[in-house]
Amino acid sequence: MAIFPRIEPLLGSDLYCLQKRGTVSPASTVVETDSLNPSWQEQARRELAGIKSSRCGWSYGRRGAPCVEPTVLACLALLVSGNEESRGDDLAHSRRAADWVAAIQHPDGLLPISQVVEGPGWTTPFAILLWCTLAVHDSARARAVLWLLSLAGNTGDRGAEARAVVGHDQTLAGWPWVEGTHSWVEPTAMSILALGRAGLGNHPRVAKGTRMILDRALPHGGWNCGNKTVFGRELRPQPVPTAVSLLALAAQGIRSPAATRGVDYLQRALPGLRAPISLGWSLLALRAHQAMPPGADTALERAFSDCAGRLDSVRSLALLLLASRQESPSLLTSSDSSQAQRHLTTKDMQRESSW
Repeated sequence: MAIFPRIEPLLGSDLYCLQKRGTVSPASTVVETDSLNPSWQEQARRELAGIKSSRCGWSYGRRGAPCVEPTVLACLALLVSGNEESRGDDLAHSRRAADWVAAIQHPDGLLPISQVVEGPGWTTPFAILLWCTLAVHDSARARAVLWLLSLAGNTGDRGAEARAVVGHDQTLAGWPWVEGTHSWVEPTAMSILALGRAGLGNHPRVAKGTRMILDRALPHGGWNCGNKTVFGRELRPQPVPTAVSLLALAAQGIRSPAATRGVDYLQRALPGLRAPISLGWSLLALRAHQAMPPGADTALERAFSDCAGRLDSVRSLALLLLASRQESPSLLTSSDSSQAQRHLTTKDMQRESSW
């Protein structure tokens, strides 16, 4: 299961890149090796760098307009998987992509899916993660943070009758996929990660979102996309919602029974995981909880062999590379509290905490 609703590769010209033609550099340097049989990570870097859909970023496929989510994941993967030789090019390439992301931001702070798909804004947390990693675009980050804090999922009844239907506390507001709809697990978890990276891990909205994540945990371990039960029947856990929920809890320093059960579920599910996106997110979460299982490297290499050369391999390659590196969870879960003052004034904090 992919982390976000399926989006087919978006065809169309990249107007921003056309406007900037001649001012950008070639793709990120690939780590070279003297071996006749380079490691799968080196092969993955080579392929990822070679399948950019434009000079500014990556699409969901090998052709089409660049999109925020795959561009951010690809940049983070190249940054964390490179070496000293490639570092300069990786940074320059990622900053160029970060500039493009900032250029398509809406005035209110929302980040669209791409320049040719104006909304919804669930990709906004990804932009914040990239800008925080590179320490660039302070004003764009501030607008994105304020927009994210202004967005909340619709709430419902707390009563026993309502709980009997959906099984969770509908009064807890997290973040929705689309404005004006109910809160869902994955956009809430990604928003918690982004706000934490921006230094707002102690914000009241993050605390409420974390309570929502904990409330949605399945009784027998893991998370589903939204509900935990429907008409009294417990739903099945899914790897990606479980993984991003565990990452959000790790970012908040929470080691709860729900987190323990979620880790146990991922470790049980891991031998049967074949989808590279599910495997990548799952191993990232297990790394964050210091619970990497034996055989993880073999699983990653096998998943790379399965997805190499595919038309839709951008996110798969990026997540496999991220999952292979011990340092990767810090790109998603570490916090810089000094950034909070650059993002929000005291008045902003008071206004946005009213949700």
